[in-house]
Amino acid sequence: MKNPLIPRSGSFRPILIALPLLAAFPMSALAATYYIAPTGSDSNPGTQASPFKSITKAQSVASSGDTVTIRGGTYSGFTIAGSDSNYNFVHNLTKSGITYTNFTGETPVFNFAGTTTAKRVAAFHIASGVTVTIRGITITGVPVGTQKQSECFRIEGHPTFDRVTCHDNAANGFYFTIHASGSCTNCDSYNNIGTGTSLGNTDGFGAHADGGGVTFTTCRSWHNSDDGYDCISSNSANTFDHCWAYNMTAGGDSNGFKIGGYGTGTPPSNPPVHTVKFCLSAANNSNGFYANHQPGQAATWTSNTAYNNHGSGNFNMLERVSPTDATDIPGTREVFHNNIAFTGTIIANDNNPAANKTNNSWTKSGVTVNSADFQSLDATQMTQARQSSGALPNITFMHLVSGSDLAGLGCF
Repeated sequence: MKNPLIPRSGSFRPILIALPLLAAFPMSALAATYYIAPTGSDSNPGTQASPFKSITKAQSVASSGDTVTIRGGTYSGFTIAGSDSNYNFVHNLTKSGITYTNFTGETPVFNFAGTTTAKRVAAFHIASGVTVTIRGITITGVPVGTQKQSECFRIEGHPTFDRVTCHDNAANGFYFTIHASGSCTNCDSYNNIGTGTSLGNTDGFGAHADGGGVTFTTCRSWHNSDDGYDCISSNSANTFDHCWAYNMTAGGDSNGFKIGGYGTGTPPSNPPVHTVKFCLSAANNSNGFYANHQPGQAATWTSNTAYNNHGSGNFNMLERVSPTDATDIPGTREVFHNNIAFTGTIIANDNNPAANKTNNSWTKSGVTVNSADFQSLDATQMTQARQSSGALPNITFMHLVSGSDLAGLGCF
């Protein structure tokens, strides 16, 4: 049999040769993998045997479709990669299509202690329009000095975060701003506590963008000095799905989920409606779930659980009249179904119509709530280690006991 890839004598068929070869070797097969390690050198070729030392070097040689694999250990002693009038960017991610991921089974830790605070610090800046994936790394030690705030991730592009942790920083964890969009899945942000003026600006997760919205899935935020999740001044609709907020008691506003509002900014004529579903908020110094003066409907709140939050309410539906009238009013446009609230003020600022608020633990006919409904009231379980897959830990806190008349309500 003649080989169809070998042309007949005297013939020339480059198209017939090229097409099967392209099909057999798609462009993704041409992608490269580079490695970095704390013991590497930026003079190395970036192979597994001879890795680079820095993400900055790896980015300089990588192209769209490439992977930068980050070996375990602690990275420190960084130089400043870029800056603007307010920020020093320790890492400045300006190329799209690159995946930055931990080496399987290893945990890279980026420690930013000692970074200059002459300007605000952005440990990682994701530039406008840039699309990247960041997976399996830990950020700690980001300082703030006398600045208004610092950020572990200052996001102006469109990242995908997976199993990324920000802890024990004087900085916001994940800060989506300007034209950003993206997602955080299985991410944690905790013990992030500002100092001085930054105390009230340091959130676990912030979605303040107008680039198409941010989705937070199975994320956790605890013991940060402002809010667990904050989407003030967001012009795009954000989604919070199976996320937890606990123990915001270190200063600042201290809400679990602060959903909506525009502060001193000018609201859009049609403010976005966010989605908060299957979320858990417990033991925060202020509200568990908060509409935060939204000049319209802040969110659809579905199947959430609030426990022992100490502000105006486990659920606080405070709105404003309209984008052009900043008068505060009890909420009239919020939609909330199948939620549970227990211990403390159940709900505040609620003038919403009955059709908007069915099957909640405080609206469902014949339902009562007491401690016997729950397998455990130990909220510290929310900080247990994640499963090896990165999934949320298996806990009994606020899980209903068999036979509870709350069956079908809440986040579990």
